[in-house]
Amino acid sequence: MKKNKILMVEDTVSIAALYKSYLSPLDLNVNIVGTGKEALKFIKDCTPDLILLDLKLPDMTGMEILGYIKKENINIPVIIMTAHGTMDLAIEAIRFGAQDFLIKPCEADRLRITVNKSLKDKSTLNDNIKTKKIEGAQYQGFIGNSLPMQEVYRIIEAASSSKATVFITGESGTGKEVCAEAVHAASDRNDKPFIAINCAAIPKELIESELFGHVKGAFTGAISDRKGAVEMADKGTLMLDELCEMDLDLQSKLLRFIQTGTYQKVGSSKTYSVDVRFICATNCDPLQEVKKGRFREDLYYRLYVIPIFLPPLRNRERDIIDIAHAILGLTALEEGKKMSRFSDSVIELFQSYSWPGNVRELQNVIRNIVVLNSGEEVTFDMVPFSIKDKKEHKEKTEQENILTTEIDYTIKPLWIYEKIIVEKVIKHCNGSIPLAAKHLEISPSTIYRKIENWNKKKNE
Repeated sequence: MKKNKILMVEDTVSIAALYKSYLSPLDLNVNIVGTGKEALKFIKDCTPDLILLDLKLPDMTGMEILGYIKKENINIPVIIMTAHGTMDLAIEAIRFGAQDFLIKPCEADRLRITVNKSLKDKSTLNDNIKTKKIEGAQYQGFIGNSLPMQEVYRIIEAASSSKATVFITGESGTGKEVCAEAVHAASDRNDKPFIAINCAAIPKELIESELFGHVKGAFTGAISDRKGAVEMADKGTLMLDELCEMDLDLQSKLLRFIQTGTYQKVGSSKTYSVDVRFICATNCDPLQEVKKGRFREDLYYRLYVIPIFLPPLRNRERDIIDIAHAILGLTALEEGKKMSRFSDSVIELFQSYSWPGNVRELQNVIRNIVVLNSGEEVTFDMVPFSIKDKKEHKEKTEQENILTTEIDYTIKPLWIYEKIIVEKVIKHCNGSIPLAAKHLEISPSTIYRKIENWNKKKNE
């Protein structure tokens, strides 16, 4: 049986040898390099199954290596090895695509468990690809195989066999209900009901009845008994969409139901019991909603077990055209049109536009094009003016808007003014450091190093 190939990027020879000895019981092929240049060459020449990556190397940072892996869309799990002093950087690396991190010095058991788990997660994903659970650029209703989406697929697969609650966050239009259906489809409850209830769309006075049901005569208009969502979802999955919009009083009843598995219908004293797996979703930051007093803290900790963040479409550049082609094919079929492709100028426009409405906005734009036009190719002049105008306006004013900021011009060290400008650019790019680096014409690792230095100076 072929051994898994591990690349350990560590410039301290004694530490590398120690960690290699820790991994010997796993029967792995461990390759050690001490520089970033050697690491990149190894990745290009013989793709490893897993990388153990030190963040501080003699010739470059681990973030630059991680950036290369992400840019080339290489599917290699990366475990960051970091000292306590660079914890913030390690967490940023997770957001940037790393799978996990370990704090040095690392114990043997912890290293073996983390490596073994990462290899098993990759193996599971590869098996699902072979068995066509993930087929080409499609997975359980999703389209796209960008690195952010691969992480989403990995979490869905890992959570599929569990009853643990999944909490999906992401901007409007990113596909939170598609994600919930994917979790259900991948689970062993896939032959049982999937029921979704939108907590923001139902009036406050009716949502308890929608959730738990009611008996005849419970309130004006209750002319017969009615099943609630929890009863209909028995043995299956219940999705609570826009959960943070739920009334606080009902949140306490929901918490009691989650804790006991029992509930009462509106107007009844009889207790019912069901077996339901919960999937929650919101376009808010649930922890911020807790801090603002709009979401119960005890309910948050009960439900926020397996978080899944759905990336916005602007962070899925490799997926945009795949999604657009799929939408075009379906919409053309529905509308009886022959459109089947996009011109190069439209592809360029779609890839550079920010898509604030995400996939839902892309769907609406393509339907507008198909309904109002004919032909086999979507050309630039067919695209709604609002999309072209926003892009042109953005390109014209982007640099001025990025750097427009109130600066206190009293004499201060240069690094403070540099920090103000860089933070302004990062905010403009919705927190994306790689995109901010592109605007500033520097590498992402330069920004990471500056942030680390600024934090040190701030604490001095």
